[in-house]
Order: sequence, then structure tokens, then C-alpha cells
Amino acid sequence: MNRIYALTLILLAACSSTPTPASFFDAAPVTSTPNLGITPEAIPPPSATPPATEAFSGFAPEAGELYFFLQPRVGGGVIELVKVSALCVTDPINCPPLERIPAPFAFNFTINALAWSRDGRYAAFSYSNQPNGTPQQLWLFDANARTWKAIAEFPYIDPPFWSPDGTWIAFRTQNGAGGEEVFIIRPDGTEMKNIGADLPAEGSPYIMDGWYTENVIMRSALPGAHGNIYLVRAANGQSRPMFETLLTKAQFIASPDAGFFAYDEYDYNSQVHFVKVMEPDGANAETIAQFTGGSIYPMLWSPDSKLIAFNYYGNLTGGNPVAEVFIIPRAGGELKSVYKGNTVGRLLFSPSGKYLVIEETTSSTGGHLFLVDLASASVGILQAPGLSTDYDWYAPSWRP
Repeated sequence: MNRIYALTLILLAACSSTPTPASFFDAAPVTSTPNLGITPEAIPPPSATPPATEAFSGFAPEAGELYFFLQPRVGGGVIELVKVSALCVTDPINCPPLERIPAPFAFNFTINALAWSRDGRYAAFSYSNQPNGTPQQLWLFDANARTWKAIAEFPYIDPPFWSPDGTWIAFRTQNGAGGEEVFIIRPDGTEMKNIGADLPAEGSPYIMDGWYTENVIMRSALPGAHGNIYLVRAANGQSRPMFETLLTKAQFIASPDAGFFAYDEYDYNSQVHFVKVMEPDGANAETIAQFTGGSIYPMLWSPDSKLIAFNYYGNLTGGNPVAEVFIIPRAGGELKSVYKGNTVGRLLFSPSGKYLVIEETTSSTGGHLFLVDLASASVGILQAPGLSTDYDWYAPSWRP
């Protein structure tokens, strides 16, 4: 991912309350393309080799594994899926070597992060095994066996979402000519059904924002008052407006305990972003942070539903955009800055919630993953034997 492309995306994002992600490799599910209709864009050539970066150590222990993609910074190589032990987050000197994960297709087009089941056994991933990028398959990756199984196929498939109990995978499809459908499917590939038929046609195209209890959240991509946000019941496909009143166009992010929604409410007149938390029925909305100008993306909850992390882009029109990652308690309070960089594509909490992984796509060392110890506010770059800054690192996911 070159820097010119990343900065272009940021400038475009300045006009929207839900900006496009900075990373070419992480076109996140909340900003899936409403209507493709064309062959997926090929991955651009890598940029120049970055300067070396010093190792980082000193974290407390963490569990699980980090998966991400490596793009060579010198032409001639191929993009690979790799993993490192979470021990590398806490002890880069004694951590096991980086491992490469074979896949039954080449990584030639836009790449999204793997979507993990809650138990960490499987990951869902939409990608094409065809040279022109279509049709695309919904793949189930068995992390223990290292096997891939295609469980669905459509012309285009947006990034998938697991249901909270891990029994369903939801995904949106496109036919390339403006048509779209919403499906759920069992992880073994059975019982696939279309649940989007009840969505109002006038709100199309839609964006899938994930699950809320037994419902799939679908957000209209239309501007202004023509759009709305709907809960689609997985059991029967029945859809209903998420709230009684039409709120501003925003992505509503459900907390892991399903007790709250976080969102960025943008006032186009004052150009102020209000980071808000409210109850699921739309009641008791509270502003916990606000910013003038710029844009906010991405935003996520900590695993215990007590903290919210988000990235704020400032100085978008000044020629030197700045990305700053903040942490704030759910109920408001101290707004703590934990990272400053150029373009942040993705944020991840570790399973324990002690650490935050930041995908920086245009740092001085290229596209890499930075680690924040939330207790000490220490920041360092991910290190592991065999992991070189001669590669860009993109689209991270944490297998619990």
C-alpha cells in the first residue's frame, strides 16, 4: 500500500461521518462497497524499503495468536498470510518464529482481516480463487488443521460476521449489477438462507455492521434521511427499524455484553463529531468525547465492554494529516491519547483487554503493527523471529 493512495483515502473521508479505512488491505466490514459491478482492484506494488525499527519488550503475558498479511516492499515477491504467537507481544526475544499459513488461492486483490469465531477454532474469510477476482467464495479456515473449505460462492461477498454464539455466519453479497442479498449460513456450510428480503427496497444498498444478539445490523448506505438502520432477525428474516426515530447516519457498534451502542454522531453544520454511548433502545445517549473537524474511524469496544478505543484524523486539509488513537471509559471520564501516527487502518484489543494493536499503514517504517500496553501506556512495534520490516504488515486479526 503506497502512501499516496492512503492519503487520498483520508482526504475523501473528511466529508463523511464514516470515513473509508486508511489501509488498502483492510476495507473493513463497516465500509463494504455498496455496489461493486467491476473486477476487484488489484493490489498495488510495494513501496521502497523502510529504515530498520528497534525491537520492543516489557509487556505482561497475553494469550492467543496474531494473524496478518505480509507484502514485500521490493518487487518480485508474493503476499503471504502469517501468524505469530501472542508471546511475541510480551516477550519478542523468546517468542516462537513467525509461521506462514498456506492458502488455496493467491492474494491478488483487496484483503480484509480474518473473522474469528469466539472460540478461536475457525476463521471466516471472503476471497476469490479466480484470477479476475470473481466469483468469490466464503472460506472457513480451520486454524488447528490449517485447512480451507469453501462454504458459499457468489459474484462478490462482503467481509463476514460471526453470530455471538458462533452458530451462524452472516454476509452480504453483490451480483455486480446493483443487486444485493443478505445471507446467514452454518459454519459447516449447511442451512444457508436469505434473510434480507424484508429490508425496504428504498434503502438499498445496505452495509452490514455486525450482530446484535440474534439480529443482524443493516445500515442503509443512502445519504440523508432516505436511509435508516435495521435489525434483521436471523430466525425469520423479519426486519424492523433499530430505533423509533431516525438518528444521524452512523455505524452503531454493539458492546460485547450487548448492553450499549457506541457511535460517532456528526453535525454537518458545526462540523463537530460527538462520540456517544447509548442503551440499545436509543435511550440515555451520553456524549463522552467530541472533536471539531476531521474524522473518526475506526471505533471498537474492549472485551469487557468498559472501554472504547477510536482513531481520530485531524488536520485533513492542512497537507499533513495526523492520526491519533484514544481510549475512554464507557461512562466518560479521562480521554487518554495512546498513539499518534499517520494512517490507522485497524484497531484490535487483545483477548484480555490489556493491549491494543494498531495497524499503522504509513509509518516511517512502512505498514506495521504497533502495540500499546494500556496499563503503562508503553508503545512498541510487533517483533518476532523471521518478521522483517522489509515487508508491510496488514489486516491483523487476533485468534483468541
